[in-house]
Amino acid sequence: MKKTFIAILITIAASAAQAQSSIQPATPDYSPDHLRQVFSSADEPQVLRNVHFGWGYFDFHAFGVDWRFSPLLAPLHGSVPGTTRVLPDAFSLNHVVFPGGPGLTYDDADTRRELKRIARITRE
Repeated sequence: MKKTFIAILITIAASAAQAQSSIQPATPDYSPDHLRQVFSSADEPQVLRNVHFGWGYFDFHAFGVDWRFSPLLAPLHGSVPGTTRVLPDAFSLNHVVFPGGPGLTYDDADTRRELKRIARITRE
């Protein structure tokens, strides 16, 4: 209890000493020259760059041609010749195989005979 009381007193004394010794903020400068400097609209010189980025696209200059690429509009369904009569497949780019696709085919007679025998046994 005694140690806590001493720690609180030291903290109060230190904060009072800090408040007295703190540097007072400088008075604001409202002179016309300073205000003109703060609110001037002169642009800083910009560095010339080859690639310019915009929202959803980027422009660049190469081989004497100005190019603009927008990855948001990259191949949409129907934008590539030959894809207008095909339903869009969301999994084609990921190479995902859907389970339950076309079933297994049993071409030889022995496999079909064995499957019929298993089906007959399981029905009983």
